[in-house]
Amino acid sequence: MSPLPVGLLCGALIVGAVALSNPFAIAGCALASTMLLWSAPPPRRAYVWFAAWSAVLVFVVNPFAGVQGLTPVWTGPKLPVIDTQVTQEELVFGLAAGLRLFGSALAVAAFVRLADGDRVLAAVARVAPRSAMIAALASRLLPILERDAAGLVLGARARAAQLDQRRHAAALAGPLLGLSLERSMALAEAMEARGYGAGPRTVTPRPPLARTERLLLAVAIVATATVAVAIPLDHYRYYDLLGDPFTTVGLLTAAVMTACGCAAAVLVRHGARRS
Repeated sequence: MSPLPVGLLCGALIVGAVALSNPFAIAGCALASTMLLWSAPPPRRAYVWFAAWSAVLVFVVNPFAGVQGLTPVWTGPKLPVIDTQVTQEELVFGLAAGLRLFGSALAVAAFVRLADGDRVLAAVARVAPRSAMIAALASRLLPILERDAAGLVLGARARAAQLDQRRHAAALAGPLLGLSLERSMALAEAMEARGYGAGPRTVTPRPPLARTERLLLAVAIVATATVAVAIPLDHYRYYDLLGDPFTTVGLLTAAVMTACGCAAAVLVRHGARRS
């Protein structure tokens, strides 16, 4: 999928999760990120586990790391380093901080799973061609290097080599390095034969956006505009006392971001079925 609509939507979700203050608005961004990642092709479980455990860790640690809030919920023994008084404000702020981390992490994961890597590198090449070339070579050569290593291991086991010991397994590093150097020399010769660096670079024509991608771009524009309008209007506070989260701005922002996430998930699923 084209990186423009996906990147714009994921960027709006990240900015909304980080910059907004109302808990309902943050939860709407996190829910939209979850639905967008759910519509992406697998694997997805590792991203969700990492984001969920990181959010839980932030929620658990925050009451003992912050010394704020005027509504105590539990008071433990006095310790010299850790604040053992847990307040309602610290719990709500820790929940919001966990949702920020969870939503932004899933938005990044959704971009990784949905955006076409070749198109992303082509877009980066227009700004930083050398960095894009290095990234493209790495993304192509690392799987090849993995296949070479698997072939060497298979050949060594066919010759009854004992690879359960480190010294015997490390002996395969030399042949693997030789194969990678030989492949890099062949790649350099191929690039030179094709005139790399000899003149102005050619640009691969960009394919037009498909109908699903255009609709996804419209959804991303709505999400971006919603976040841009809501940030200066969102004045929710956590300390010293909690503000009222049932504000018009917070509830509308949560509803719009959730609707954008649902619409984006449906469009991505529909585009995947058509392709």
